[in-house]
Amino acid sequence: MTDRGTAAIADFFDEELAPMVRRMADRPRTGAEDGEDGREIRSMVWQGLVGLGALDEPDGTRVAELLGSVLYQGPLLDTLTARELFPDGGVGHSPVALAVSDEPLTAGGDSITARRSFVGFATEVDHFVVGGAGDDGTSLALVPADHPSIQVRRHEETGRGEAYEVEFADTPVTAWAGSAEWGPALATARVRQAAYLVGLSQAALDHAVEYAKARRQFGQPIGKFQGVAFRLSELSMHVDATRLLVHDRDAVAHAAAVLAAAAELALRLTVQTMQVNGAAGMVSDNDAQLYYRRAAVESVRLGTPSRLRRDGRGTP
Repeated sequence: MTDRGTAAIADFFDEELAPMVRRMADRPRTGAEDGEDGREIRSMVWQGLVGLGALDEPDGTRVAELLGSVLYQGPLLDTLTARELFPDGGVGHSPVALAVSDEPLTAGGDSITARRSFVGFATEVDHFVVGGAGDDGTSLALVPADHPSIQVRRHEETGRGEAYEVEFADTPVTAWAGSAEWGPALATARVRQAAYLVGLSQAALDHAVEYAKARRQFGQPIGKFQGVAFRLSELSMHVDATRLLVHDRDAVAHAAAVLAAAAELALRLTVQTMQVNGAAGMVSDNDAQLYYRRAAVESVRLGTPSRLRRDGRGTP
């Protein structure tokens, strides 16, 4: 992704669109119909990102950071990983969702049977990448999302986002990949996820700073009180330091540790943002609680921090 392309995507998420993107996956709860506005926004965002070339750079860390800053929820990062796993598998610019876990993957000839939980964006993708433990390590299958053998049920999850349980029953496989492809793709995906969390953290910090400027006590903004000012300054330092780790040229070689650091940053910073906002941060239309909810989900998407640190040390 060129600097010009990144700037174009940043301009795409302008002051009018960004607030809608932050809440575009906050759909009605179970039993209610999805709003037409939500579907239109998600479709517009996907088409805009693809049109601006967001899928054309496999690394995509700067794009991922931009997506995190607006709490984007959609299949773009999963699609980048799928394109790395199946460069000749016909993914192209079609949206893909990852459905990978440590559970076994049952393969029967050219079909698979599996059940996967907390799969994102399952109702708006063209393919799934279904992965699991096989006889020779990790096995991954690219399958069509519109096959009648697939059953999809939406979860109610903490982040108020979009996650599903997906059941595959003798679902035909379009292409296969294995551990040789999964290892490098997972490392790159973890760096992109770390960048997403850095973007989320920066946005939460910006939200806290703006609130500290506007909220007044004893005749002055609370941001002028040393306790608040020092706290925000320290958090800013941690965001900058973690960003340097994410964008380091050797980040992929230490992907698990980089993602663990970014996950812990996001969790810590969003808690601090809630504290700076006080009672106002608990109101549903205040973005402080939304940053916190999304951090709780996104920080464990590709492994918990403790699991990531074990992976980084090479221990089981």
